[in-house]
Amino acid sequence: MVIAIMRSLLYGDAVLSSFSSARRRRARALRCAAAALTLLAPAAASAYDALAKPCPDDPLFCQRAPVTFQRREAIPLELDFETGWIPPSSPLQVSLRAAVFANTEVSLSGALEATWPEALSLTAPGDQGGGAFTCDYGLDVSAQGRINISVLGQDFDWTGDIPYVPQIDFQVHTHEAFDAWGWEPGITLASSTAPQRLASVSLADIIGGSIPGIDGRFELDVALDVAARYTTHRVALETLEEATVPGGDITPESGASSMEYPGGPSVELNVRPEGSVRYEGTLHLIPAFSVSLLGRAWSIPIADIPLAFPITERDWIFEGERVHVPLPDLALDTQEIDFGAVEVGQANAEIVRLANAGEALLDVTVTTDDGESFELVDEALEIEGETEIDLVIRFAPKAAGEHTATVLVASNDPDTPEQVIIVRGVGLARPEQPQDGGEPPAQDSGCACRAAAQRGDGGAFAAAGLSLAALASGLRRRRRAG
Repeated sequence: MVIAIMRSLLYGDAVLSSFSSARRRRARALRCAAAALTLLAPAAASAYDALAKPCPDDPLFCQRAPVTFQRREAIPLELDFETGWIPPSSPLQVSLRAAVFANTEVSLSGALEATWPEALSLTAPGDQGGGAFTCDYGLDVSAQGRINISVLGQDFDWTGDIPYVPQIDFQVHTHEAFDAWGWEPGITLASSTAPQRLASVSLADIIGGSIPGIDGRFELDVALDVAARYTTHRVALETLEEATVPGGDITPESGASSMEYPGGPSVELNVRPEGSVRYEGTLHLIPAFSVSLLGRAWSIPIADIPLAFPITERDWIFEGERVHVPLPDLALDTQEIDFGAVEVGQANAEIVRLANAGEALLDVTVTTDDGESFELVDEALEIEGETEIDLVIRFAPKAAGEHTATVLVASNDPDTPEQVIIVRGVGLARPEQPQDGGEPPAQDSGCACRAAAQRGDGGAFAAAGLSLAALASGLRRRRRAG
C-alpha cells in the first residue's frame, strides 16, 4: 500500500534506483560545499564595493555592477609670477606677484558588465549625464610700491610693501555635466571674468609718516580667462593580484576587454578610471598707482598686465572599486549511467544530482538523442545559487537489445555550457504468453516490485524510503517557466 501511494505521488510509474554509497558521499560533499559557501558569504560581501546583478535585457548571460568614482584635489597651477618693477624708469613703479590655485573635482558613474558564454567579455558603459567636472580657481596677489620723485629740489624716495585686504574673495567657479566617461577629446570648462576691483588702498595711510603731506592711491583690478579639460584615457581592469586582465584595459579605441573564466561561483575585479586634467589660461592684472605731493601729481600709465598660464597637466587616477560578479557553475555527480537489464514494457529510473556551485541563477535545458528509450522527467530547470536538485532519467526500452544514448545538459554556465551524460541499458524480451490461455506471468508494474521481491519485505520498505527521499528532493525542484 505504501509503495502504491508513493508511486502515484512520484513521476507516473518511475522507479528510482537506490544510490550507491559513493554517490551518497558525493551528494553529501556537494551539500557541505554549498553550506561552506553560505558561511563564507558575509565575509566575502564585506570585501567588495559593488555587487553585480543580472542585466535586465539578458539576465542569464550578463551581470552588471554600478560603479561610481570621485576625486577632488587642490592644485597650485604653474603660475607663480613676479612682474618686476614696472614701468621701467618711471618715478612710480609697482611689482606684483600672483599665484593661481585650482580646486578640481571629477566624478564619474557607469557600470562594469560581464557577459558570456564566450569567455567573459567585459565592457564599461558610462551613465548618461553620469559625469561632473568642477573647477574653483582662487588668486593670491601681493604688491610692492616704489616712489622716486623730486619736488622743489627735494627728492622723495620710498620702497615697501603695499599691504591691503582684498575687497573681494576672487573665485571663479565652473561646472559641467557630461556623459561618462569623458573619452578623448574630453570635457572642457572655459570661463572669463570681467575686471573686478580687488584692492583700493590709501598711500597716505601707508607712507604718510615717511613723506608728510603725500597723498595717493593704489588700486588693483583683476580678470581671468581660464580653461580646464578632463579626459579619461582608460578604464583599468585588474585581478585581485593587481594583474591587468588578459584583454587589457578598456579604452575608447577598444571599447571592451575580456578574461578567461576558470570556473567557480564568482569573479572579482578591481575597476579604476585613469585620466588627466589640463589647465591653461591668462590672468590679467590691472594696477593703478597715483601720488600727489605739494601740488604735483604722478601716475603709472599701465592698463593691463597679462600673465599667461604655462600649460599644466596632471594625471588624474581614481581610487579603484572592487566589483563582485556572481556566476552560475554547474556540477554533475556523474557522467555515465548504466541502467542494467530492464524488461520491455517496464522502466527503471536513476537520479542525477545537478548542483549549482555558483552564486547566480543556473538555467538548464536537458535533451537526449533517444527520447523513446530514455525519458527525461524534466527538460527545463532553474537552479538557484548554491543549491542542488535531482534530475530523473528513466530507461523504458521499447525493444529488446542494447540501448545507448547521450543526454545533453546545456546551461548558462560560463566555462562548461554543455555537459554530457552517457546512458546505456539492455532491454529484455517479455516472456511469451502461455498457449493454454492461462494467466500470463506477473509483470513488473514499474514500482520496483521485482527488486523488492528479491529483497523480501525489508527491500519493499527500503524502496518506499527511497521514493520518500526522491519526493523530498523533488520538492526542491524549480521548473523553468516555459
